Amino acid sequence: MSVSTVESRSGVTPWRILGAALLVAAIALGGLFWREVVGAWRVWVASPTYNHCFLVVPVAFYLIWDRRATLDVAPRPDWRVLAVVPLLSLAWLGAAVLGVLELQQLVVMTVVQAILLAAFGWPLYKRLLGPLLYLYLLVPSGEVLVPRLQDFTAHFAVWLLQLCHVPVFSDGIMISIPEGDFIVAEACAGLRFLIASIAFGAFFALLVYRSWWKRAAFMAASLIVPVFANGVRAFGIIYLAHLTDNVTAVEADHIIYGWGFFTLILVLLIVIGMRFADRGRPVSRAAPPPSFAVRTPLIVIAAAVALSAIGPAYLTVLDHARPLDLSRVAPPPVLAPWAPRADDKDSWSPVIVTPDRAFRDGFETAGRDVERYVALYAPYGRHNTLVRSENRVADENTWPRSTLGSTRIELNGRPVTVSTAEIHNGAQARLVWSFYVVNGIVTASPADAKLIQARAIVEGRDSVSAFVAITTPLDGSAAAARQALTSFLNAMGSLPAYLDRVRSDAHAAAARS
Repeated sequence: MSVSTVESRSGVTPWRILGAALLVAAIALGGLFWREVVGAWRVWVASPTYNHCFLVVPVAFYLIWDRRATLDVAPRPDWRVLAVVPLLSLAWLGAAVLGVLELQQLVVMTVVQAILLAAFGWPLYKRLLGPLLYLYLLVPSGEVLVPRLQDFTAHFAVWLLQLCHVPVFSDGIMISIPEGDFIVAEACAGLRFLIASIAFGAFFALLVYRSWWKRAAFMAASLIVPVFANGVRAFGIIYLAHLTDNVTAVEADHIIYGWGFFTLILVLLIVIGMRFADRGRPVSRAAPPPSFAVRTPLIVIAAAVALSAIGPAYLTVLDHARPLDLSRVAPPPVLAPWAPRADDKDSWSPVIVTPDRAFRDGFETAGRDVERYVALYAPYGRHNTLVRSENRVADENTWPRSTLGSTRIELNGRPVTVSTAEIHNGAQARLVWSFYVVNGIVTASPADAKLIQARAIVEGRDSVSAFVAITTPLDGSAAAARQALTSFLNAMGSLPAYLDRVRSDAHAAAARS
């Protein structure tokens, strides 16, 4: 007697057993990857940009229910997919060691998709492809786009103001017209509306269209239109201030104006999208879904969950390794003619996530001031937060930035690239240079810093890494500010050599203890 026959006589269908098994598997994955789950939950709760994530699972289930008439195939488990699960688990391990939470969450969601594909088989998984891929919207991603969105919004708004013959001056994300000054802040970059538009666009496309080219076209519109619409919104706010000569009132109500405008854009997308809607969607069939032997899908699900635990198991070993103690490390020395400044007369400080040791101090020479920030990170497990999306070279509420870029300089006789930013606080302006030092290499690129970290882990190195930011006032020529920062960096000596000494001293202290 087959398993499915026994189950049907007991009143429990194999579909319910399969659903219960997938629920248990989801709970098990939540235990294995609890940091990713908790991290996503906290973002959903704290950030209005991702509040919609609470609706993703209900929407996915509704989309599956909407396709119930097409689910006329039984699961055909595919054992070959199990070979991919360990590779995904190892990919998660690499992302976790490097501390890229967003990438970790994306890999975990891909593990979920692999388990579903293995349990369902391609014929059934293909029928559910849209709703299942919609689950990727559970991952709160996109923060890395904020600087680029800020720049595009500012440039597009300036271009429209020039078309309307409005006198305008732009310095990066800072826009000035005769009536007042405006800053395209991170909250005004348009990411919130872009993410919401993508989530709604995917739901609308999956619900209204059956052809993939129509779905792709509507998704493309949901990606492109919000970006340009945000530029138009910024232009409209500034132009309204120009027409009314009342910057204060416009700034006070710009959130209301913005969301009203975005609501109108969504309505227009819906109206246009409905003109191309596919008609004649299949209706629900009276016939019951096909029966199947549930034993094989259950074995596949259990095996996939076990294989996905490879990465977390190995990372547990890394997490229990004793980290280097950097609590007594001295800051990098600075040679003459630079001398420590006794007073702390500046409010600048980067926003950096949980370094193992941090220094902030000031120096001066020949009437020139430089502020320095150095964050050190010990190598261990998943806790190295050297590169995080939350890190900033300044607190935007105090020092909003106007420009971002990079420049090549000579550092101890070697050419290196550093990131550059101009920040402003009222009439004050500062030039900020920042970079990473990882495994003896100086780089301005966060992606390169992550890759160098990965290589160091593969090679078994445990080098201490650092984030360095220095700044000086832009109260004269930009060339003088660059010259001061170059002089100061060279007075700090070799930072890779300093980090090697820090590592050696920390190991020696650990051996003595």
